[in-house]
Amino acid sequence: MRKIIICFLAAVLLLGVIPAPVNAHQHAATDWEYVMNRSLDWIRDAVTPHPLVGFVGGEWAVLALARAQRVTADDPWVTGWLSDLERTLAEVDRLKAAGHDIQNPPSAGTFPGGMRRWTDFQRATIALSSLGLDATNFNGRDLTAIYNTFVPINERHALNMTANVDTFALIALDTNAYTGDRDAFIQQLLESQSPRGTWSLGSFELDVTIMAAQALASYYHSDPAVKAALDRTLSWLRARSFPDPESTAQMIVLLTALGEDFAEEASYYVNLLLRWFDSASGGFRRPTTTDPVNNMATEQAAYALVAYWRFTNGMTGLYDMSDMFESGVVEVPELDVPEGIVGLPGRHADVRPVPIVSPGRTFTDVQNHPSRHAIEAIAARGIINGRTETTFAPDETMTRAEFAAIVTRGLGLPDVTTSVFNDVPASAWYFGAVGTAFFYELVNGVTPTTFNPHDTIIRQEAAVMVARAARLAGMHTDLGIVETINILAMFGDYRTASDWAWNSLAFCYSVGILDDYEFYILPHAEITRGEIAEMLYRLLDIANLL
Repeated sequence: MRKIIICFLAAVLLLGVIPAPVNAHQHAATDWEYVMNRSLDWIRDAVTPHPLVGFVGGEWAVLALARAQRVTADDPWVTGWLSDLERTLAEVDRLKAAGHDIQNPPSAGTFPGGMRRWTDFQRATIALSSLGLDATNFNGRDLTAIYNTFVPINERHALNMTANVDTFALIALDTNAYTGDRDAFIQQLLESQSPRGTWSLGSFELDVTIMAAQALASYYHSDPAVKAALDRTLSWLRARSFPDPESTAQMIVLLTALGEDFAEEASYYVNLLLRWFDSASGGFRRPTTTDPVNNMATEQAAYALVAYWRFTNGMTGLYDMSDMFESGVVEVPELDVPEGIVGLPGRHADVRPVPIVSPGRTFTDVQNHPSRHAIEAIAARGIINGRTETTFAPDETMTRAEFAAIVTRGLGLPDVTTSVFNDVPASAWYFGAVGTAFFYELVNGVTPTTFNPHDTIIRQEAAVMVARAARLAGMHTDLGIVETINILAMFGDYRTASDWAWNSLAFCYSVGILDDYEFYILPHAEITRGEIAEMLYRLLDIANLL
């Protein structure tokens, strides 16, 4: 077997099917453990003061450090995340008690963005298990209950219809032999595999296929049907190129889960992964080796190298967390869940909450509008104004200048008076707002010297600008391609959105800034004042700035 793999790898390197590492700095085979430790250090330093539920620098950061034996449940960095999880779940409990149905939410804004999809609960299960905590009894809650029973695809809410739901249900349940419909999830994955051995979300196959294979890997040596399916998958994967660190990292996790027969192949992908390592910072660049260091790429690369470290040292696999429960279940530490928190830990120092200056502010034309609460809340703070003293015009469009004004007010940013664009004169009412928005990288010009202040905003542009505001407010907004497609694939028109807007659209849907109960994104439609007010209100609410 190993001779076959070695010959295969030599052939693909000669033929160029799988690209060989091309960094000027070639890492020796022994460098991978050094890189693993540097990337874990990078995560610990970058994710401060602690991980947040549902964000980049959240559950996967916990997984990486916990499986590397770097942190335990009582580490302050971890208890910060556990406190955030408790706070999020308490909000879920409150909404359920009020009659909302998390299995069939009427809108993305109903439940907290980090704990709304089944995959959110699966991700939390994985992180809890990595710490030796029982996900079926987290302060009296069973986080597996929402997903451990198999539901046919056509009976699921749109949020839970992707292949990743079945993939991560199986992975999460197997972290600690939790009770669930394993056979049904296995069967669903086998039946949804293409004849070529792939799984997909829309037109994206590589990462989705690798992760589905990871879920089935522990059954490879005991279930002939799984073995036959994964053999097809491996044949397909061996003919693919790996264009980024995320897909390469996922391949390492898969191969280490399959066992010793795949050791040589796993070693090859480990060395391939190192091409994206940035030795200056300790992080990983994406998508190319010359791009900036990326949070998600570093997380995935780190836990892949941890998987390989565990594999080479004869330990249980990355997702086989039985070792954490050999001495019994770890008790949930005492958590500090403060109320009334202002702002997120990673927000820019200039971002400040805006106080209410006009309590009870309302408009005659919003009384029956679905965004009434959002409009009134931000109008009471002077963030947005009406068209007149008594009317708001929620269904009218918004210009780029108007957007620059409300987003800078909404974040409480200080004025930056700078002349950047030829079409934004110093005498214009929006001069300061555009200069401030540009200074804080919330908006760009349409050219280096023009802003087009009177052009109207379309939906995908609004998503990009609000995502930039979210980043300034302390949120991690950079999603990986698989998560992006997992979110966007539920919309019939997602391919009509511009590529540059995909990540921002997915982020806005993932945290509830945009509603994902609708069937279409309508990326090129003009966005209304009421919709912008709703988006900004939800952003400020999530960022603890209201």
